[in-house]
This record gives sequence, structure tokens and C-alpha cells, in this order.
Amino acid sequence: MPKADAPPLRAQLDALLTDSDGASGQRLPLATRVRYACVIRRFEFLPVILTVSFAPALLGAHQWSDVYSLNTLLGVLFSVSGMQIGNMTNALADREQDALYKSRQSEAIYGLGVSRVVAHIGVSTAINCALAVFLAVRTGHWDLLPLAVFVGLLGFQYSVPPLKLKGAGAWQLPTLQLSLVFLPGLFVLRSSEYAVEWGSVVALAGFALLLVSLFVTSHAEDYIEDEKFGIRTYTVAWGLTKTMYIQSSMLLVGSPLLIGSVWVTFGFTWAFVPWIAAWLVSQRLLYTVIRDVSDNTHEAAIEALHKKSLIGPYHAALMGWVTVLLAVFVLIGR
Repeated sequence: MPKADAPPLRAQLDALLTDSDGASGQRLPLATRVRYACVIRRFEFLPVILTVSFAPALLGAHQWSDVYSLNTLLGVLFSVSGMQIGNMTNALADREQDALYKSRQSEAIYGLGVSRVVAHIGVSTAINCALAVFLAVRTGHWDLLPLAVFVGLLGFQYSVPPLKLKGAGAWQLPTLQLSLVFLPGLFVLRSSEYAVEWGSVVALAGFALLLVSLFVTSHAEDYIEDEKFGIRTYTVAWGLTKTMYIQSSMLLVGSPLLIGSVWVTFGFTWAFVPWIAAWLVSQRLLYTVIRDVSDNTHEAAIEALHKKSLIGPYHAALMGWVTVLLAVFVLIGR
């Protein structure tokens, strides 16, 4: 929907926060409510989400006791919970679109009721605010507070007005890189008692580029649905072929940025070998996707993309865990 035709902000927010079918009056069995609560938090993404926290926690540690410290535990909890807040907000905002194409998410929203979903988001947000304040006081790193506010605002504004960055075209990708990987990872780094090493920050920037390049491959297949609902995602803005070239370039730039900064900062480790092998396998995936979408008609390109798009998150998990392995070897070598 073009911005000129968009309803007033108050009307958009009222529609977002209003139960349309009386679902909030239903009383569901506890097991069903727990299942729906897990669905809207997207626990299937947890294998990737955990690497966003574990990799910087290990890179920022100087000894194994740091990894098990209360600071690290709370920093990881903040990071994981923050991404789940973003998932819940996105499911809430997209419930009408999801009713047609991702019924599992929409069913969970309408099953719980919008008001209960808002309560889930509110409670989780309050807990995250408390975690940020506690860690800032405990460590003396007061920059954790504006960092927490910024990542929280990005997470909400990705899905809801007035900015709704999911539909901001090219701005969608840097928003994802910042809100999904870089800022949560930086929060974990700053939760440590130690000063942040710049090599870890640069590695985290590379990690954000490469992880998002693979994880959002599944977003591209929503091209037709997003266009139909007037959501100008980066794929709608650029088209399939250009989108896949950009995602492949993100992986091509992010990977050597990560491995180079780790090498320069911490030295060589044999964990580079499996890491590079995993990178090459993932890079090949994106190259084959480029070939499939550029050499076919639009309909055939969508079909070819669908067959491979679901593999992208698995490659994101692979790259995430080999990065965690790399960080483990860095800690061992300190």
C-alpha cells in the first residue's frame, strides 16, 4: 500500500491491537496456550538465535569461568528474549497475511487473542528492560541502556508503524543485520566485565552480514505475497535476481571480514578449516540460487527459489555453529 493511501497512524495502531473476532474471550486449555506461545516466539529459529549470543560471549571471554558467569547468562537471555519479542511483534502485525500463507502463525495469534499476545510482548519487554538496567548497574557499562533501547525500537519498528521497516525496501536488510545479529551480539559483548576488543566487533559485523544473507533466503519466496499486500520488502524493491546477487555479496564480504578479523586479533587456529569449508558450501548454495532465478521465467524462478529457500536457514545454522566452534578455539588459545 503506498504511503499516500495509508490510513492515519492511530487507525493503523488500533487495527493492530484490536481483536477482530472475539478470540480474546475464549479460554483455551493450558497445553494449547503454551503451544501457541511457543509458535509466536518462533522456537524453530532457536538453533540460529543461540549462535548470535554464544559466539560473542565466547569471543569476549578471557577464561572459561567468564562463559558461565551471571553477566554472560543474563546477556544471552536478553539477546534471545529480544529476538523472540521481535518474532511475536511480527506475527501480530502480519496475522492477516499469515492467515493465507502461514496459517500456523495466524492460528496462534487468533487462538491466544490479540490482547493476550500484546500482554506476552509487554511482559517480555519489561523483563528485558530490567535485565538491561541490572547489567548496566552491575558492570558499570551504562551504554548498555541506550543500546537496549535502540535494539528494542528497531525490533518493534521492523513490523509496526510508523516506520514499518520490513516494508522500507533496501532498509530492510540493514535493519535485520542490526536487530537480529549485530546489536544483540554487541549487548552480549558489553555484558562482560572486560573492555570490548575491536576485533570482536568487526567479526560481529561480518557475522551479521553472512548470517542474514543465508537466513533471509526464505524471505525471498514471499515476493508475490508481499507485493500483493503492498509490503515493499527488499525483494519487491529489487526483484529476485538482484536480491540474490546482493545476498550472495553479503556472504562473500561478511565471511572474510569475520575470519580475517579473528585471525588478526587472536591468531591462527585449526578451527578455520571447518569454518572455511562451511562457508564455501553456503556460498555455492547462493550461487546456484542466482543461476536458477536469472536463467528462468518469473514463474519458474519462483518455483526454483521455493525448492532451495527453505535450505537457507539450515546453512545459517551451520555457519552460526562453526562460528561458535571458532570462538571456542579462540578461547582455548588465549
